[in-house]
Formats: sequence, C-alpha cells, structure tokens
Amino acid sequence: MADRYEAVNSQDWRPSKDGEYSLKSLDSAWHGVFLPHLHGVDDVDKIRGSLHKAKKQTFEDELDSRGTFQKAEVRKELRRLNRLELEGRLGISYNKVEDLLDRAERKTVVMDRKNKVQKGEIKYKAFMEVVRDYRLTTEQESTLKNAVRVFAFVEEFSCTPPTFVMVFLTLMELAVFIYTSTYLSTSYSVPITWTGPVPYCSALIYNPSRRWELWRFASYMLVHIGIGHFVFNMIMQVLVGVFLEMEQCGVLGSFKVLLVYMSGVLAGSLGTSLSDPNTYLAGASGGVYALIAAHLATMALNWQEDGQIRIKKVVRKPITKIIRMAFIIILTLHDVGYAIYVRFYDPENRTGFMGHLCGSLAGLTVGLFILDNRRVRGWEPVVQWVSLVIFIGFIAVCIVWNVWGQEWSPGFFPPADESLYEVGKCRDFEYMK
Repeated sequence: MADRYEAVNSQDWRPSKDGEYSLKSLDSAWHGVFLPHLHGVDDVDKIRGSLHKAKKQTFEDELDSRGTFQKAEVRKELRRLNRLELEGRLGISYNKVEDLLDRAERKTVVMDRKNKVQKGEIKYKAFMEVVRDYRLTTEQESTLKNAVRVFAFVEEFSCTPPTFVMVFLTLMELAVFIYTSTYLSTSYSVPITWTGPVPYCSALIYNPSRRWELWRFASYMLVHIGIGHFVFNMIMQVLVGVFLEMEQCGVLGSFKVLLVYMSGVLAGSLGTSLSDPNTYLAGASGGVYALIAAHLATMALNWQEDGQIRIKKVVRKPITKIIRMAFIIILTLHDVGYAIYVRFYDPENRTGFMGHLCGSLAGLTVGLFILDNRRVRGWEPVVQWVSLVIFIGFIAVCIVWNVWGQEWSPGFFPPADESLYEVGKCRDFEYMK
C-alpha cells in the first residue's frame, strides 16, 4: 500500500483556496490513504459525483458520511509509510501517529454518544478534526520546547519511546563517578576537585601497561578525572545524544545510537593506543564526539529530505542546518585550538585529543552506515558501505598492532605491569595522587 503514495516536495505543494489547514484541504491529502479502510460509508459519499445532490450537502456532512475506520488497520498503514511520506505528503511526524489516533478515538466517543462505537473504531471526520487542531494549535509549543526543538533538529519534540540509551549511559556513568568519589574520600581522604585526581589504579581506566585486560578499551568511558571533566562530558552527552536518539525511529533507532556511541569509545582507545601508546584514557569523550559527528552523518544522508518537510510547527531549514553546522564547527575549532595550546604551553597535559579525533571519525563512518535514511538515493549505498569498510579496516589495523606490535617494534608499548595490584601504590586499589 505504501508504494501508492509519493512524497511531495513542500515547494511543489499548494494549499487549497480554503487554506492549508482547512478540513477540505486536509481531506484531499488524507482521503486516498484512508479509502481502503473506511467502513459504513453513506450514500452521500457514493454519489459525490452528482452535482445536484452534492450541492445540498455541506462539506461537514460530506466528511461525516465518510464513515469510520479501524484504528489498528490505519496504524499499520501509516507505519508502513516512511518518514518522508508522512512529513512531506501528510504533514505529521512519525512520532505523533499513535497520539493522533488516540485523540481521534476519544473524540469519536464524544461525537457519537448516541450510538456506542466499538473499541478501536474511529470516525474519519473526528480524525480530520484532530489533525487540523494538531496542525493549527501550539499545544506542544511551550517556549522551552520550541527552543529545544531548534537545537534538537527533529521534526517533533517527542520522547516516545523514551530515549533510554542516553539515560542509561548517563546514569551508569554518574553511579561510577559517585562511587569513585566516595571511595577516594572515605578510604583515602582524597578529595574530588574540579580537575582531579586521576584514578590511575581504577580497574576501569584504560591502562597502557595492562592492555590484555580487554574490557579497559571500553570501560574507561565510566571513569572521569575530576568534577569538571565529568560535568562537561555529561552535558555534551545529553545535549547531543538525546536529540540524536529522538531523531531516530523507534527502539531500533535507540540501539543505532548506542552502536554509534560505543564505536566512538572503542575507536578512541584503539586509536590512542597507537598514536600515544603511553597515555592513560578516562572519560566518555570518544563516545560524545562520535555522537557529534553522527549529526553530520544524518545531515549528509537527509540533506535534501530536510527541505521537503511540510510540517509548519517546527523551525524551518536552512536555519536548523546552519545552527547544527555552526555548533559542530565551534566545537571542532575549540578542540583544535585547545590541542595546539596544550602542545606548546602545557606539555604535561595528557588530554586524549587523538581519542576525540578517532571517536569523531567512528561516529561519522558508522553513523553514515546505520542511522535513519529517509530516502535512499543511488549514490548513498556506495558511500555507506565504503564508510563501513573504512571503520572496520581501522579497527582491524589497531587490533592487529595491539596484538603483534610489540614483536614487530620492540619498546613501542610500555612494558606489561602484571603486579600492579599486588605490590606498590595500587595495592588494595589505592589510588595514586
């Protein structure tokens, strides 16, 4: 059924003389979608071609005569349409389908109290009025949500289903940070400051002398160096990650964002292990930069489609494209500038800039391959597969060098420290100051 409908470019679509949000205009867009599912259609609709009889009916009566439809049938039909068809042709966002059907069902009960309707049965006229109200009113447009939507770059501010991946990751990192802070403070009287301490002896931090403990290549994202490091990473993670997850469709979309995030974490540690083999790694920056670069990926995939949205309740492109690109450029320039400053004026600073870079490249390549693509064009699958090959090739090279690099280039990696937790400063997990 979905292949019957073709997405309409917003600039090629023209509203009826009664206005874009009139019932007549909305009916012209929706009736073809609902026609196979309408039941109890009255004679008025069947004789629509008769000019004499049609003149005696108002359009409200004509809508009323269209009958009813089953909620489950239409939900299935609308879910089969892709986002571009829903937003470009019908003017509603994917995330609002269920909500609009629920509202129309409640409105049907109110409209037809004399004749008890069956559960799941919705009047076509009730649905049209709900869509009209949805398109006209600003019930979802508080000042805060309006501002957030501009920054989120999504067609509808919705957390249904909830953005559980970013919430879960953030809560997990918060729990580890609180535990680490409490442990250091109560057991060793080491206070947590804005910039430290560095938990060198943590079993989670990436330790270049214990690379055989494979979990460290990912678990370092749970460890942070001071309050400032943790707060900045969490703000960026929520700011960028939640909105990217909102932009993807359904639960599967959330797992796509998780895969992008973890690819950045893994690429950050593996890349740093080759470029700075003596450097410890802590923090979620690899994953955060992957999320930032993933916004570039979804922009590249949906650049043209972003201009074909017929929903008027959101801030239009290219404003959001400009904001999005400006945000990414500012972050990039800040990171590059800070890296140059550290290089010449603070050589003792061990910030893992290579982890940021590798995380970004992972987010871009993996994001191009797996994030939602509203309309697949001829050249896009080629770019997507090339991106995946580049990412897999990079990971493979890093793994091979970590396994055999010490044999091929003796002294490249620091010597293994197998007694770290048996003797010395890390005995009993004592943290170095």
